[in-house]
Amino acid sequence: MTLSTIARLSAFAIAVIGSVLLIGAGFTPDVQPDADAYWHAAQRLREGMPLYLPAGQDETEIYRYAPWFAFAWLPLTYLSQDAAFVVWRGLLLLAAVATVAPLLRRPSPASITLSVLVFSLLVSNLPAGNVTTLMVGALAIGLRTRAGPFLIGAAASLKVFPILLVAGYLAERRWREAAISVAVAAVLWLHVLVFGLSTYPTTTVGGESFYLGGVSLLAIHPALLVIGAAAFGLVGAWMVLRRSPW
Repeated sequence: MTLSTIARLSAFAIAVIGSVLLIGAGFTPDVQPDADAYWHAAQRLREGMPLYLPAGQDETEIYRYAPWFAFAWLPLTYLSQDAAFVVWRGLLLLAAVATVAPLLRRPSPASITLSVLVFSLLVSNLPAGNVTTLMVGALAIGLRTRAGPFLIGAAASLKVFPILLVAGYLAERRWREAAISVAVAAVLWLHVLVFGLSTYPTTTVGGESFYLGGVSLLAIHPALLVIGAAAFGLVGAWMVLRRSPW
């Protein structure tokens, strides 16, 4: 057995062990479903109540996403909550499969190892039911298609970081696709103004309130956000200017 074969088998074994740990952590009874927040937000829309609630409420009631996603959840509210969660988690499982499918079209030791890790990470999210898995699956399938800019925009309207994928369009000098991505994200997010920011959940740092929630660099310390943003910005700009294939 060659050294490279041993290395590949070792990497795969480590990936399998890591996958077991990831799935085990995701399926512990202590997980609080993020899907609860989506469900309650859609219910509030049906009942004509405020979409956004200020921080300090039960976490299952706190909704931090763009309004369109709550509207997308409306059909599920006509099911029982348990049935809605089964349907939702089924969609997330399909998205997890879709994410790793491109990796397995030309299987290799590296692609198989990566697919095991990625699939396990996404499956570990099923108890929480966070929308991340659906976003990743949609991007994995559609990023290289004509729908790519719209998918980036939709994902960025829910979680900011997918907008970094616009750097790929900039590196390829595809200005129209980059502009569409940013415009879609802005249009989908700015609907929050219709619902008002007065009750939007905020993070308080040093006595100041910011329109961010959950765990973030800003919530830990503002300096970390500045340093992180500067580092990502400089590296990203350097790669765009060099037209890096990455």
